[in-house]
Amino acid sequence: MNVIAQAVEGSIVTGSIYGLLGVGFALLFRASKVLSFCQGGFMLLGAFLFYDLQEPGGGSFAVSVLVTVVVVAAFSGLVYLVVFARVAAREAFATSVATIGLAGVLQAVFAVRYGTAPLSLPDGVVSGEAFRVFSAVVPVADLIAVGMAAAATASLVVMLRFTPLGQRMNAVADNASLAEHLGISAARVAALAWALAGATAALAGIAFSLRSSVDPVGVANIGLFAFPAIILGGLDSVGGALLGGIILGAVQNTVQVAFGSSWVDLVSFLVMLAILLVRPSGLFGRTEVVRL
Repeated sequence: MNVIAQAVEGSIVTGSIYGLLGVGFALLFRASKVLSFCQGGFMLLGAFLFYDLQEPGGGSFAVSVLVTVVVVAAFSGLVYLVVFARVAAREAFATSVATIGLAGVLQAVFAVRYGTAPLSLPDGVVSGEAFRVFSAVVPVADLIAVGMAAAATASLVVMLRFTPLGQRMNAVADNASLAEHLGISAARVAALAWALAGATAALAGIAFSLRSSVDPVGVANIGLFAFPAIILGGLDSVGGALLGGIILGAVQNTVQVAFGSSWVDLVSFLVMLAILLVRPSGLFGRTEVVRL
């Protein structure tokens, strides 16, 4: 029973990190139809910026989290405005491909600056205390990761459903051309979506660092697995992104226990391919009706 409870806990926490990246994917796709492959790069930026802020003698945990989220969000929005805005307005696919190049540039920069070996956060960044939830032992770092994912996803869902800003984002997602005729700037909405996606990626980087270490290779793998999670949940569903991440985390943990870690990658991407074949819109995404 303890093994099962611990596996469930691990699935939720891992899935929460996938979900933090996935909600950014969903926002970007809704706002600009761009599949951004640089979410992993923004996650790296968040992880290493948080590491620098938490070096011995650094600021408080809450201040470091806030500064990291704001800086990465601003950087992400600025990248869109300076680099991608004109291209995305003409061709979303070209922008998606270009984001692969940006991800490579960010990874190379961090490799030169910090090296490729994992770096440990200073002792005492978060409490080493753990709580027993049912039969599972849950460290404080895991609670923070789940809390970040739940708070970020809930905030974005509320924003999209109940605020004027969310209504503008939904209008652009439904019909960008019509939204422009109604006076809504699709470019501004897209820039905001990029900023919010950068913020959630920064939270994912912080959560990953708290659980293990600031690991460039590990962060890159998380960024890669976020894509099957968002396909599973639905490209245009913010809430589905989190649920898709948790489902994928559960699948990965189950496969690892049953067959070993060497099967995890294979099964994860087989799940993604199966979803694309059976339900391309994902489990929670909207199915578009095309009239001929």
